[in-house]
Amino acid sequence: MKTMPDRHNNDAINEDLLKQLAYNDKMAELGRVSAGLVHELNAPLSVITSASQMILREEGVTEFVREMIERINSEAQRLSRLTRSLLNFSSQNETISEIDLNLTTEFVLEFLQYEAAKRGVTFKRKLNFNLPVIRQDENLIKQILLNLIMNALHAMESEGGELQVTTETLSDFVSLTISDNGPGISPDAISRIFERYFTTKKTGEGTGLGLFITKNLVEMMGGTIKVASTIGVGTAFTIALPAAAEQ
Repeated sequence: MKTMPDRHNNDAINEDLLKQLAYNDKMAELGRVSAGLVHELNAPLSVITSASQMILREEGVTEFVREMIERINSEAQRLSRLTRSLLNFSSQNETISEIDLNLTTEFVLEFLQYEAAKRGVTFKRKLNFNLPVIRQDENLIKQILLNLIMNALHAMESEGGELQVTTETLSDFVSLTISDNGPGISPDAISRIFERYFTTKKTGEGTGLGLFITKNLVEMMGGTIKVASTIGVGTAFTIALPAAAEQ
Protein backbone atom coordinates (compact mmCIF):
# COMPACT_ATOMS: atom_id res chain seq x y z
CA MET A 1 0.00 0.00 0.00
CA LYS A 2 1.43 3.38 -1.04
CA THR A 3 1.72 6.10 1.55
CA MET A 4 0.73 9.60 0.63
CA PRO A 5 3.50 12.20 0.97
CA ASP A 6 3.24 14.50 3.93
CA ARG A 7 2.14 17.58 2.04
CA HIS A 8 2.17 19.73 5.14
CA ASN A 9 5.79 18.80 5.89
CA ASN A 10 6.86 19.43 2.28
CA ASP A 11 5.12 22.78 2.33
CA ALA A 12 6.90 23.68 5.58
CA ILE A 13 10.29 22.83 4.10
CA ASN A 14 9.53 24.77 0.93
CA GLU A 15 8.36 27.75 2.94
CA ASP A 16 11.54 27.68 5.07
CA LEU A 17 13.67 27.45 1.92
CA LEU A 18 11.76 30.32 0.30
CA LYS A 19 12.24 32.50 3.38
CA GLN A 20 15.96 31.71 3.43
CA LEU A 21 16.34 32.50 -0.28
CA ALA A 22 14.49 35.78 0.24
CA TYR A 23 16.76 36.61 3.19
CA ASN A 24 19.88 35.74 1.18
CA ASP A 25 18.70 37.95 -1.68
CA LYS A 26 18.05 40.82 0.73
CA MET A 27 21.52 40.44 2.30
CA ALA A 28 23.17 40.28 -1.14
CA GLU A 29 21.42 43.52 -2.15
CA LEU A 30 22.35 45.10 1.17
CA GLY A 31 25.97 44.10 0.55
CA ARG A 32 25.95 45.78 -2.85
CA VAL A 33 24.44 48.98 -1.43
CA SER A 34 26.74 49.02 1.61
CA ALA A 35 29.81 48.79 -0.64
CA GLY A 36 28.90 52.18 -2.08
CA LEU A 37 28.19 53.61 1.37
CA VAL A 38 31.55 52.38 2.64
CA HIS A 39 33.34 54.18 -0.20
CA GLU A 40 31.42 57.35 0.69
CA LEU A 41 32.44 57.03 4.35
CA ASN A 42 36.11 56.53 3.55
CA ALA A 43 36.44 60.00 1.97
CA PRO A 44 35.49 62.05 5.08
CA LEU A 45 37.39 59.62 7.32
CA SER A 46 40.54 60.25 5.30
CA VAL A 47 40.02 64.01 5.65
CA ILE A 48 39.49 63.71 9.42
CA THR A 49 42.63 61.59 9.81
CA SER A 50 44.77 63.93 7.71
CA ALA A 51 43.44 67.06 9.43
CA SER A 52 43.99 65.65 12.92
CA GLN A 53 47.58 64.69 12.08
CA MET A 54 48.24 68.22 10.73
CA ILE A 55 46.85 69.78 13.92
CA LEU A 56 49.05 67.53 16.07
CA ARG A 57 52.13 68.84 14.24
CA GLU A 58 51.25 72.45 15.08
CA GLU A 59 53.11 74.23 17.87
CA GLY A 60 51.31 75.65 20.87
CA VAL A 61 48.55 72.99 20.98
CA THR A 62 47.45 72.54 24.60
CA GLU A 63 47.71 69.14 26.21
CA PHE A 64 43.92 68.85 26.51
CA VAL A 65 43.37 69.66 22.82
CA ARG A 66 46.18 67.29 21.84
CA GLU A 67 44.52 64.43 23.77
CA MET A 68 41.18 65.13 22.10
CA ILE A 69 42.71 65.29 18.61
CA GLU A 70 44.62 62.05 19.22
CA ARG A 71 41.33 60.45 20.28
CA ILE A 72 39.62 61.71 17.10
CA ASN A 73 42.50 60.42 14.98
CA SER A 74 42.43 57.01 16.68
CA GLU A 75 38.66 56.62 16.26
CA ALA A 76 38.78 57.74 12.61
CA GLN A 77 41.46 55.15 11.87
CA ARG A 78 39.42 52.47 13.69
CA LEU A 79 36.35 53.29 11.57
CA SER A 80 38.50 53.23 8.43
CA ARG A 81 39.75 49.71 9.30
CA LEU A 82 36.17 48.63 9.96
CA THR A 83 34.92 49.93 6.61
CA ARG A 84 37.77 48.14 4.81
CA SER A 85 36.79 44.95 6.65
CA LEU A 86 33.17 45.34 5.54
CA LEU A 87 34.28 45.70 1.92
CA ASN A 88 36.50 42.66 2.27
CA PHE A 89 33.68 40.54 3.71
CA SER A 90 31.15 41.69 1.10
CA SER A 91 33.39 40.59 -1.78
CA GLN A 92 32.03 37.62 -3.72
CA ASN A 93 35.12 37.11 -5.85
CA GLU A 94 36.74 33.69 -5.70
CA THR A 95 40.31 34.21 -4.52
CA ILE A 96 42.21 30.92 -4.37
CA SER A 97 45.57 31.71 -2.82
CA GLU A 98 48.06 30.63 -0.19
CA ILE A 99 46.65 31.64 3.20
CA ASP A 100 48.23 32.08 6.61
CA LEU A 101 45.39 30.81 8.81
CA ASN A 102 46.68 32.81 11.79
CA LEU A 103 46.43 36.12 9.90
CA THR A 104 42.95 35.29 8.60
CA THR A 105 41.85 34.33 12.11
CA GLU A 106 43.18 37.61 13.54
CA PHE A 107 41.29 39.52 10.83
CA VAL A 108 37.97 37.86 11.75
CA LEU A 109 38.55 38.27 15.51
CA GLU A 110 39.22 41.99 15.06
CA PHE A 111 36.10 42.30 12.90
CA LEU A 112 33.99 40.64 15.63
CA GLN A 113 35.59 42.43 18.59
CA TYR A 114 32.58 44.68 19.11
CA GLU A 115 30.15 41.73 19.00
CA ALA A 116 32.23 39.98 21.65
CA ALA A 117 32.56 43.05 23.86
CA LYS A 118 28.82 43.76 24.01
CA ARG A 119 28.29 40.17 25.22
CA GLY A 120 31.05 40.40 27.80
CA VAL A 121 33.14 37.79 25.96
CA THR A 122 36.92 38.06 25.73
CA PHE A 123 38.99 36.53 22.94
CA LYS A 124 42.03 34.43 23.80
CA ARG A 125 44.55 33.31 21.21
CA LYS A 126 46.82 30.27 21.27
CA LEU A 127 48.33 30.40 17.81
CA ASN A 128 51.12 28.30 16.35
CA PHE A 129 53.17 30.70 14.24
CA ASN A 130 54.96 27.87 12.45
CA LEU A 131 51.84 26.76 10.57
CA PRO A 132 52.22 25.76 6.93
CA VAL A 133 50.06 27.77 4.54
CA ILE A 134 46.82 26.41 3.11
CA ARG A 135 45.64 26.98 -0.45
CA GLN A 136 41.95 27.89 -0.42
CA ASP A 137 39.45 30.64 -1.17
CA GLU A 138 40.12 33.13 1.64
CA ASN A 139 36.57 34.53 1.54
CA LEU A 140 35.18 31.06 2.27
CA ILE A 141 37.68 30.56 5.10
CA LYS A 142 36.48 33.84 6.60
CA GLN A 143 32.86 32.70 6.23
CA ILE A 144 33.63 29.47 8.10
CA LEU A 145 35.36 31.34 10.94
CA LEU A 146 32.58 33.93 11.06
CA ASN A 147 29.92 31.21 11.35
CA LEU A 148 31.73 29.29 14.10
CA ILE A 149 32.71 32.32 16.18
CA MET A 150 29.28 33.96 15.92
CA ASN A 151 27.69 30.63 16.85
CA ALA A 152 29.80 30.60 20.04
CA LEU A 153 29.02 34.25 20.81
CA HIS A 154 25.28 33.63 20.47
CA ALA A 155 25.58 30.70 22.88
CA MET A 156 27.30 32.93 25.46
CA GLU A 157 25.04 35.94 24.90
CA SER A 158 23.78 36.10 28.48
CA GLU A 159 26.74 34.33 30.05
CA GLY A 160 29.85 36.34 29.19
CA GLY A 161 33.03 34.31 29.37
CA GLU A 162 35.97 33.43 27.19
CA LEU A 163 36.40 32.20 23.64
CA GLN A 164 39.75 30.69 22.69
CA VAL A 165 41.12 30.12 19.21
CA THR A 166 43.89 27.54 18.87
CA THR A 167 45.87 26.67 15.74
CA GLU A 168 48.28 23.79 15.28
CA THR A 169 49.76 21.43 12.71
CA LEU A 170 48.48 17.86 12.46
CA SER A 171 50.55 15.84 9.98
CA ASP A 172 49.59 17.20 6.53
CA PHE A 173 46.73 19.28 7.93
CA VAL A 174 46.34 22.63 9.64
CA SER A 175 43.96 22.52 12.59
CA LEU A 176 41.92 25.32 14.15
CA THR A 177 39.82 24.94 17.30
CA ILE A 178 37.25 27.45 18.54
CA SER A 179 36.36 26.66 22.15
CA ASP A 180 34.14 28.49 24.62
CA ASN A 181 33.17 28.14 28.26
CA GLY A 182 29.48 28.66 27.53
CA PRO A 183 26.48 26.56 28.57
CA GLY A 184 27.34 23.59 26.33
CA ILE A 185 25.13 21.53 24.01
CA SER A 186 22.97 18.57 25.07
CA PRO A 187 23.85 15.10 23.69
CA ASP A 188 20.55 14.99 21.77
CA ALA A 189 21.23 18.33 20.09
CA ILE A 190 24.89 17.68 19.36
CA SER A 191 24.02 14.55 17.36
CA ARG A 192 22.01 16.78 14.98
CA ILE A 193 24.11 19.94 15.11
CA PHE A 194 25.16 19.80 11.42
CA GLU A 195 21.71 18.89 10.06
CA ARG A 196 19.99 21.25 7.65
CA TYR A 197 17.41 23.50 9.39
CA PHE A 198 18.33 22.24 12.88
CA THR A 199 18.88 25.03 15.40
CA THR A 200 18.93 25.40 19.17
CA LYS A 201 18.24 29.14 18.95
CA LYS A 202 14.91 30.76 19.73
CA THR A 203 12.29 31.01 16.99
CA GLY A 204 13.24 33.75 14.54
CA GLU A 205 16.87 33.95 15.69
CA GLY A 206 18.38 31.22 13.55
CA THR A 207 17.85 29.54 10.18
CA GLY A 208 19.46 26.21 11.06
CA LEU A 209 21.73 26.57 8.02
CA GLY A 210 24.91 28.10 9.48
CA LEU A 211 26.60 24.93 10.72
CA PHE A 212 25.17 22.89 7.85
CA ILE A 213 26.82 25.27 5.38
CA THR A 214 30.02 25.37 7.42
CA LYS A 215 30.36 21.58 7.42
CA ASN A 216 29.77 21.38 3.67
CA LEU A 217 32.32 24.15 2.98
CA VAL A 218 34.97 22.45 5.11
CA GLU A 219 34.39 19.08 3.41
CA MET A 220 34.39 20.74 -0.02
CA MET A 221 37.92 21.94 0.84
CA GLY A 222 39.02 18.41 1.67
CA GLY A 223 38.86 19.00 5.41
CA THR A 224 36.97 17.74 8.44
CA ILE A 225 34.98 19.37 11.24
CA LYS A 226 34.25 17.92 14.69
CA VAL A 227 32.42 19.15 17.76
CA ALA A 228 32.74 18.23 21.43
CA SER A 229 30.62 19.68 24.21
CA THR A 230 29.85 19.25 27.90
CA ILE A 231 26.84 20.84 29.57
CA GLY A 232 27.98 23.56 31.95
CA VAL A 233 31.58 23.41 30.73
CA GLY A 234 31.60 24.55 27.11
CA THR A 235 31.85 23.61 23.44
CA ALA A 236 34.72 23.21 20.99
CA PHE A 237 34.58 23.05 17.19
CA THR A 238 37.72 21.80 15.44
CA ILE A 239 38.33 22.08 11.71
CA ALA A 240 41.28 20.51 9.89
CA LEU A 241 42.24 21.65 6.41
CA PRO A 242 44.97 20.19 4.15
CA ALA A 243 48.23 22.11 4.11
CA ALA A 244 49.36 23.40 0.74
CA ALA A 245 51.82 21.10 -1.06
CA GLU A 246 55.39 22.37 -0.94
CA GLN A 247 56.67 23.69 -4.24
